Amino acid sequence: MKKKPIQYGQKKAQAISNLMQEPEVLYQVSTDVFSPVAYDKLQHVLQFTQAEWAAILHISDRTLQRYLKDGKPFTGFQAELLHQLKRLTETGLQIFDSTASFTDWLRKTKQVLGQELSFQSLQTITGVGLLQQELGRMAYGVYI
Repeated sequence: MKKKPIQYGQKKAQAISNLMQEPEVLYQVSTDVFSPVAYDKLQHVLQFTQAEWAAILHISDRTLQRYLKDGKPFTGFQAELLHQLKRLTETGLQIFDSTASFTDWLRKTKQVLGQELSFQSLQTITGVGLLQQELGRMAYGVYI
């Protein structure tokens, strides 16, 4: 007996589509690595110092230099975080007038839903997710 393919209703299909857009699962859709070329592009846009990037990625300055010199792709946690930062940057550049205003916003401490978000929020996946959610609220004019 042949099984019939599952047919999802419109609501279920939309929910699945929305789930795939969530930053927490974005890295699963992409590859498991983040290339040095992609890092260079992201670094060029955000203009963080090497020390700031090292802190964000939880590695030493020297290790970051070695990754870039050897052309070694970022893997694991660093790749996941870089994919989310890339998505955050894409969203931020759609909302803010310039790259400078977006990076200034990232650097400022802000109160969001009773939590304080600062530049150090970029060091965690949860922090990046909260910043992404705040950008979503800004895009739709919903300030809490």
